[in-house]
Amino acid sequence: MRFILLSLMFFQVMYAYSHNEVLKDYEVKNYEKVCLQGGALLFNNEKNENILVAIGDACAKVDAINPLGNVVKNLVSTEEYRESGSYFATLVLQKKLIYQFMHDGINLKELKLPRTDHVLSKVFESLSQGHYEIVDKKVQIMTPEVDYLLYLVGEEPKKVYIDEYKNGKLIKRHWYL
Repeated sequence: MRFILLSLMFFQVMYAYSHNEVLKDYEVKNYEKVCLQGGALLFNNEKNENILVAIGDACAKVDAINPLGNVVKNLVSTEEYRESGSYFATLVLQKKLIYQFMHDGINLKELKLPRTDHVLSKVFESLSQGHYEIVDKKVQIMTPEVDYLLYLVGEEPKKVYIDEYKNGKLIKRHWYL
């Protein structure tokens, strides 16, 4: 038993992702690594709000919305950190409501949430305002800048895909579970 505990502690130290590494990777826009590796810090109940904001923003940028729930709870000490917490909480709620809309057909009409530049926010706002069409079980949202196509894919539970099109060309694909 003692050997197992020592082994676990050794691997934890060997693979620890330090605060400096988080910030360095964030600065060079290695968002996927920050989100993935930062998850270990979240698991260890990280309290450094600067690090939490970097991890949360990186996860939001790579569409990994689920970890944001763990980030939100510790962003409390300043107005800026609380604002970041609200942003991350908004993305979590918008993702969940879009997921329910696609799976269960819930009515999002007239629901108001804070507006952000994230794709989830743009799609949610169009859905809540009724600015969409359903064609062949897919939801089409047309805007002056970008068009969105939402659909379900895969085995249960199905993933919600959001494709972004500009001038008829696919520019980005997002998926959420």
